[in-house]
Amino acid sequence: MNNSNMEAEISFRFLSLDKFQAYSLVREILGSTHKEDLENKCYVACVPLTQQNFEDINDYYVRQRIEIEACDIFVSVNSDSASGIVDIPLIVNRMLKYIDCKLTFSFTVA
Repeated sequence: MNNSNMEAEISFRFLSLDKFQAYSLVREILGSTHKEDLENKCYVACVPLTQQNFEDINDYYVRQRIEIEACDIFVSVNSDSASGIVDIPLIVNRMLKYIDCKLTFSFTVA
């Protein structure tokens, strides 16, 4: 069931990159962004989880030897109401078969 008043954005996040990794990620994967986490002295990078980025995310994860605890799949839902059902795209299940990281959810009611 799909609710037209809800929108889900799915991203793959790298939660603890060094400066070189963060800047190289932005150059290597289209649509990726990063921000510095001053408290933890690292960078957090976010990549839209799409069919186009799927293999690039997986390749980067393997090439950079990222720890499984240092990444997650971030699901952000914006809704006009506090109740409803949200369809999460199958690409999330597919990514979990390759990189079995945690899921993080954010639900915002406008």
